Amino acid sequence: MAIGRRGLRGVNRALALAFGLLAFGVLALCFEARTALAQDWSFESSLSQRMGYNSNVLLQPSDEISAFSSQTTPDFTLSRSGPTSNVSLNGRFEFTEYFAHSDLNSADQFGKLNLSKAFSERSTLQFSGAVDRDTTLESDEDATGRFVNEAIRFVRWDASPTWQYLLSPIDKVSVSARYLRVSYDSSDKTDYQDYGPTVTYSHDLSELASVYASLNYSRFEPDEQRNDLDAEAGTQGNQDTYGGLLGYDYHPTERFTIGGAAGLNYNVTHQDGQKDSGEIGYRFQFTMNYQINDQTNADVSLSRDTEPTGDGEERTRNRGSVRLGYKMTEMTSFALDTSYIDDQETQSNDGVARYLTVTPSVQWSITEELSLQATYQFRYKNVESDGSAYDNAAFITLRYALPDFNWSGF
Repeated sequence: MAIGRRGLRGVNRALALAFGLLAFGVLALCFEARTALAQDWSFESSLSQRMGYNSNVLLQPSDEISAFSSQTTPDFTLSRSGPTSNVSLNGRFEFTEYFAHSDLNSADQFGKLNLSKAFSERSTLQFSGAVDRDTTLESDEDATGRFVNEAIRFVRWDASPTWQYLLSPIDKVSVSARYLRVSYDSSDKTDYQDYGPTVTYSHDLSELASVYASLNYSRFEPDEQRNDLDAEAGTQGNQDTYGGLLGYDYHPTERFTIGGAAGLNYNVTHQDGQKDSGEIGYRFQFTMNYQINDQTNADVSLSRDTEPTGDGEERTRNRGSVRLGYKMTEMTSFALDTSYIDDQETQSNDGVARYLTVTPSVQWSITEELSLQATYQFRYKNVESDGSAYDNAAFITLRYALPDFNWSGF
């Protein structure tokens, strides 16, 4: 399904901004070109083949589709490290085929760019950017209050420059900005852009602990109404979010780090012909990493914040993830990944939507270059207004790491 003219204009704006920020980052690195020492370059690549089965590919409460699939993925990372700058470019290409369901086949592309440049001992400029051309089949783009009965193609642009300055050995301030643009190839979703700045100040209380405070603003702008459902719900409208956080980080040992932050969001919705509406909500973040012993590691992440969605509005989302890793032998490791997302009830009156994924896996390193991984995945989605759905999936993945290349240059 083709993208409309408005969508194309949005994609063009995103392209222009992304390439502009990329050019800015490259130019920043060029400041040291004449006097720089030789840089260390590396090129890493791999090729993986995954075979799998899903009992409910589209995660639908009815008319379930089961399918066997094949996914071939080449992956590469080009990086450069120098005395005052670093560059990393990653590309991944996924070619997925569903047997007997060719309408679900897809060729997806993912790219990430990270740049950093230290202008002095106190001043550092960073840039991170990503572009994803994916479908809603294996992403959380559709973790919202609606069931979608097809694999929707979307393109996601994400650009974030950051400047960090050390005020003193124990105080620093950072100023960052973000531009996010998502375009869908379906009238069931609404294209949108979300952008705004963040200012953060942090203070080291000791070598083990620090506190920080941040203020942020974001502007959510959905495109014009895409379907009658959006028009009836009245969800189309720009939204401004003003937020603040107070946080604390603590790392008593090399094996254990923990941090958390809490604050408020003030959301203002603007709709044509209606009075602006505002509401206040709370937000929080929590992270923990604990290396229990030489074989076992645990990561925990929790958050609550306002996020943009393809339903034409921002939603308050609770997120949680837990990862447990256990090294059984020198060649074999086990991992258990669990993630949870819920969308709170909003003006579209879809009710609360919950999305759960549980993924245990075992990986066997056959050689230094060749590895085999067996994975089971359970997905569950519940929408108060429409019911629930679940999917059981199993995958076998063979991955081969090609030889690395390293050289020096400028």
